Amino acid sequence: MQLTPELKEQLAAQKAQCVFCKLISGEIPNAKKVFEDDKTIALLDIYPAVKGHTLFMLKEHYPMPAYLSAEDFIHKFGLIPPLSKAINSAMIKTGINLFIAMGGAAGQQSYHFMIHLLPRENGDNFFNFLFKKKETVDQQTLKIYQQHFPTLMQNHFQKNPASWHSGSGTKPPFLKEVYDHADLIYEDEKVLCVAPHKSANKGHIIIYSKTEAKYLERLAPEDSAHLFSAVSLASTTVFEGSKAQGTNILLLSGSSDDNPAGDLAVHILPRWANDNLQGLLWEPKQPSYNTDEVAAKIKDKTWNVKFEKKNKTEIPTVTQNQEIQGLTNKPFNSVQEEIRQAIESIRNEFK
Repeated sequence: MQLTPELKEQLAAQKAQCVFCKLISGEIPNAKKVFEDDKTIALLDIYPAVKGHTLFMLKEHYPMPAYLSAEDFIHKFGLIPPLSKAINSAMIKTGINLFIAMGGAAGQQSYHFMIHLLPRENGDNFFNFLFKKKETVDQQTLKIYQQHFPTLMQNHFQKNPASWHSGSGTKPPFLKEVYDHADLIYEDEKVLCVAPHKSANKGHIIIYSKTEAKYLERLAPEDSAHLFSAVSLASTTVFEGSKAQGTNILLLSGSSDDNPAGDLAVHILPRWANDNLQGLLWEPKQPSYNTDEVAAKIKDKTWNVKFEKKNKTEIPTVTQNQEIQGLTNKPFNSVQEEIRQAIESIRNEFK
């Protein structure tokens, strides 16, 4: 997206104070690096929720996905499957979670946009993502989603043509229960977006891959980039459509106590201060195990992780500067306005 002089100045001020930028540059030493290429870096979290908890981020300072160039977006999210595979292999785990917090109400604590990768297994005693699904669908919000999100996706396909895209595609058998027990918001050949009949909170939506049933690490880079393009646009839709103060993105994949069926699904959750999802966030605590040994194990598996570049016109992305219209009868706020509101929410959280 086009950055205004004001936003560039704000980014420069953030970067000068950013702890993660200082870790990346080496100004702050002893970062436990487990992966690095020319654009991205992965570090062990110093207060891990589970053993092997890894932070994955671009080296360049961005506060949230809307700032990313199309090239950086595709590069980062195309690396998620092989990096997840490497972490799980190193930790000998059966599942993995991906967690993103955007906005102070959602638990975002740093202006440097990052993804938490948490290797999981049954019996690991991490239950933060085992939220109760008891809310019913808010029909007014659902209608807004159904009117708005497909338009966003259609606009993206118009601006970023993909040779594989021709319509909604077929219904994979492994998603039959989803089609039967959720309200359709959007689908194409690679993703399905729905509002579950029973949800964690009002405005909660879920996105499924139509190319892979269970394992994030099996996604092709282009399928991963497309999945997260849809997730990012859906997060914008949820943020604005629910009039939320922030959003959480939670991906479940493979077997764990909070995902017994092992299905691959991305939950997008609108957040407000003091809402019923405070339990998503974990208490920071020092690990009791040798983190140098953990870092060495993961690094030993990531040495051959690399981004396989595809024709960028094949993958629709969510970072083009476009006006978002049609959410209500009034003009819909732009992505830039979402960024402004989220940054303001984070700033208020830090006061």
